[in-house]
Amino acid sequence: MIVWGISDLHLAFGVPPEVRRRSAAIDQSARVEREWRAVVGPQDLVLMPGDISIARDHREIQPDLAWLDRLPGRKVLSPGNHDRWWNRVEAVRRLVRPSCLVVDGDALEVDGLIVCGCLGAPVPPADRPPTPDPVPLDHSLEAALRLRRSRQPLYLLWHYPPFAEGSRAGPWVDRFREAGVDTCVYGHGHRQSQWATAVQGRRDGVTYRSVPADALGFRPLKLDQY
Repeated sequence: MIVWGISDLHLAFGVPPEVRRRSAAIDQSARVEREWRAVVGPQDLVLMPGDISIARDHREIQPDLAWLDRLPGRKVLSPGNHDRWWNRVEAVRRLVRPSCLVVDGDALEVDGLIVCGCLGAPVPPADRPPTPDPVPLDHSLEAALRLRRSRQPLYLLWHYPPFAEGSRAGPWVDRFREAGVDTCVYGHGHRQSQWATAVQGRRDGVTYRSVPADALGFRPLKLDQY
């Protein structure tokens, strides 16, 4: 099994044309599908930390979820700041198709791997006092540690970059390390300056992978193989 990562697809199959035109998202679904099918196999796992769709409700998201279900592999989704259709995790779980799993303030086990995640939060400016810890992060990591046996690989889906430009660590990075997170998979950054400064690779015991679709040329990034 290969583990892949990709985020920020901003799918828009179900939204009205006028909403699609007003959105900053550009429909790249055909390119995503071509690149996805070129590398992802049916037994693989694709981790998707947010901005799945610009749909605004459960009706508009239906075509996007159907399209995603037709792609190879199993997918684990967590929310992004543009996922307005995403509400309670229990409701989202009832909504998604068979090949999709969901984490949001909790965790699950997939073929011996532990995956947890939540929306997260952007790194606050350096001249502002620290913001409170996102409660869903507490719940995510606690749920992951309850599931974890021995040293199972632990993946955290966290939509926002955990480091600010210039590699300044956010206030939650120490929590990732203390909980024993192996890999933090994140998205959100679209500007060239954000791609250039995104932290990739191992830092203080945690591996960080930035996976916005446009930064990857719309091909999922290979994270690990088991």
